[in-house]
Amino acid sequence: MNKLLKIAQVFVFTILILLIAVFIWQFFDAYAKLLFIPLGFLSIYYLLIYLFAKLLQQNQSKVWFYVGIFFMIIPLLAFSMAYKPVLEFSYNILQTLGN
Repeated sequence: MNKLLKIAQVFVFTILILLIAVFIWQFFDAYAKLLFIPLGFLSIYYLLIYLFAKLLQQNQSKVWFYVGIFFMIIPLLAFSMAYKPVLEFSYNILQTLGN
């Protein structure tokens, strides 16, 4: 199994563990629900990256490895730099669904 596939599996597994932790945390803190939408987006995104890595499993060039790593790191940087707008977006979505 190539490295990109293993790294993608770790990212998918980590996001799923975080989703379970947030689900448990929401019983103690109502604002934990704000993390469901960003983590949901990340889980779908990393699942697509995993499927892409599995599709290109035979093509094991360094270029594809670095492209895959680049596309795995970009959403983490984006969510970490813009966490306030992301949480405001989640809050607005939850308010809209609540009404």
